[in-house]
Amino acid sequence: MAPGPAQEGLRNEALQAALTAALAGKTAQLEDLLSRFGGHGLRPNLRLAAAFGAEVSALPGTVAGLLDRLSANDAAPDQPQVFLPVAAAHGWVGRLRAKREIGTAWDALVLLAGDERSPVRIGTLDALTSFAARPGGADALVARAADWLELEDREISFGAAAVVVEVFASRQALAALSGPEPLLDYLARAIEAVVGASRAAERSDARRRLLLALPRTLGAAVIAFGQRGADWLEEACRNARHPDLRTALSNTILALSDKASGQGAALSQRLRGALEGSAKPLRDPTRRRPGAGRGKSSRPMR
Repeated sequence: MAPGPAQEGLRNEALQAALTAALAGKTAQLEDLLSRFGGHGLRPNLRLAAAFGAEVSALPGTVAGLLDRLSANDAAPDQPQVFLPVAAAHGWVGRLRAKREIGTAWDALVLLAGDERSPVRIGTLDALTSFAARPGGADALVARAADWLELEDREISFGAAAVVVEVFASRQALAALSGPEPLLDYLARAIEAVVGASRAAERSDARRRLLLALPRTLGAAVIAFGQRGADWLEEACRNARHPDLRTALSNTILALSDKASGQGAALSQRLRGALEGSAKPLRDPTRRRPGAGRGKSSRPMR
């Protein structure tokens, strides 16, 4: 896959000057300008963030100190300063593209991906999606994301996994993979983490976001990987026991049954049969409500 056009750096002379000053330790002007031009808190200016990342990627030496400072800003989601970690996410991805400060960049990105603030997650998702679409980026992200599943902080782990799963809802990210197996293995491990969560962790917002992200990406993987993806999803349906996972898989099947997906009815029927076959048996089948079997192909399963 050929790389896309290179992202341009900062065009604003005041921002360029402020970045130079920030690298010398005077960060106030850069933080003020980024906050001012960075959008309205809940809707970050992703074009500016990408331009900042491109500018940072070209810098020689070490810039981790500045990016760490921007990453650490804890402004509320509706405050202008929340754009600073959004810019930092693109800055860290810029360092990955430049093959500089790689370990530090990945360590910072998992925290940004797992952040509880929506604008920060949106910015990190955008940065990682652009990285995954580049040659080698998708494979590198899957490999690193597998390690993130082992983090002791389950809120960060689930939150980062939700963002990674969202990245691979992109056809460009899927096409950039060298093969399907690493991603399918990662998705299997993410599912295992979801169903193996403690009772307390089941109430986690980050776990909920991961479950919500799964259907779109599972469907995209089936479309991208063809028979291999369909076989993998059928096996996941056949082994599904946890009700939360069954809901996510049911929603995946419903999406694939839509004509817009380009998949035939036979696939949906096959997957639906596998998921229905793994359902817990009714305690007393004679008590099934009359009419409960109607319209099964158009409603989620339990």
